[in-house]
Amino acid sequence: MSVNSLGEQGESTYKLTKITSLWLLIIFIFCSAWAHRYTIKTTKYRADIEFGKRNGCRPPAFVLSYKWPFGLDVVRRGFKAGRQGKLLALFGWYFGQLGPTVELTILGGTGFATMDPENVETLLSTGFDDFHLGRRNSAMKAMIGDGIFTQDGPAWKHSRELLRRNFVRMQYQNLEGFREHTENMIKALQDSAGIVDLQPFFYRLTLDTTIAMILGQSVESFRHELGDLFSRSFDRASSVTAQRLRLGDVYWAYVPKGCEVTSVLGDDKDITRAHIQRMPYLHIVLKETLRLYPPVPLNTRFCKHVTVLPRGGGPDGLSPMLVREGMPVAYSVYHMQRREDLYGPDAASFRPERWEGSELVDIKWAYLPFNGGPRMCLGKDFGLMLASYGIARVIQTFPNLKLPPGEKWEDLGAERQHLTIVLSNADGCKVLLE
Repeated sequence: MSVNSLGEQGESTYKLTKITSLWLLIIFIFCSAWAHRYTIKTTKYRADIEFGKRNGCRPPAFVLSYKWPFGLDVVRRGFKAGRQGKLLALFGWYFGQLGPTVELTILGGTGFATMDPENVETLLSTGFDDFHLGRRNSAMKAMIGDGIFTQDGPAWKHSRELLRRNFVRMQYQNLEGFREHTENMIKALQDSAGIVDLQPFFYRLTLDTTIAMILGQSVESFRHELGDLFSRSFDRASSVTAQRLRLGDVYWAYVPKGCEVTSVLGDDKDITRAHIQRMPYLHIVLKETLRLYPPVPLNTRFCKHVTVLPRGGGPDGLSPMLVREGMPVAYSVYHMQRREDLYGPDAASFRPERWEGSELVDIKWAYLPFNGGPRMCLGKDFGLMLASYGIARVIQTFPNLKLPPGEKWEDLGAERQHLTIVLSNADGCKVLLE
């Protein structure tokens, strides 16, 4: 063997040894990083379990089972129900089959869904600092920007204080700010006549009134075609206001209780707070509608650090339950407000009279149409006043308002629903105006 051959062989061996050493170093670094991460996660998991034991936590009583890997069958069923407008009905079926607080593992991630008032109170009030909005900021920022609906911490507090001043000021003024926009809606309804879908009209009313209050100038959606395009994208809780005019075959608002609206107002179009305060039946109608159709039916919080929910653990689901850092907890106001053990055997029925007397005096956290705790909706008074004002004027103008002939009547909750951030009727709210 020549000297050159030996040299080439030695050089090849050196390169191979160098490459092998490099791969061994990479494997060593990878294994060390994995071992370090595994040790940290294991240590944290054990610490979380000990935390749970100290706080009396028990394993979840109700766990959602699935047949396909990663719960893909559950995901498929959910997408199908969503396309049919029956997603909330599907969620209600799950709660009915399992229990008020359910553990679910979907696509490898574990979290909880609850309709238990005690858990909801913890999420929104007593344990407020243990939870945050999670990915909502990045998911919604492109649509609504960096504001009160997507913020946490000091930024949220600052935004809330700025908006609070507007709404507090509105509470002590008369209702003059509603008049122009409501009259624009009434005129548009009069021009339409016949069978009309009220839902887009109330979208526009809410849009015009809200923008005018916050920015000082209305988009006047009833007067401009551009307003029509804008208002169709304004998918808000005003849809529920429209549904109020359809519930109970519409007659609830002026036939019961001595034709309340017409007896209080007569022909007076200058509606004030004093007028609305003299309409107690209208008030409980709004409460009952918001019970059955809360504007935001579902919401989610993410756990900041290991904590406890008071209900959901143990064989009966009444023991505390451990929630680990990063876990999502979805809560359903929609299903909570339809629970028969809270609202009676007729919980699925529209019965405003349940709010009279002391029947629901202790309902507390089981009724949250405007959320609760520090993030309670600032526009509660504004929304209720606008709904009352708008409904009163529609009934005053169209005393013979009724369902169109042949209009299909479905059980409450069985109708097709349009569920985005908020809830609305997928088929609109069609009435006959005469």
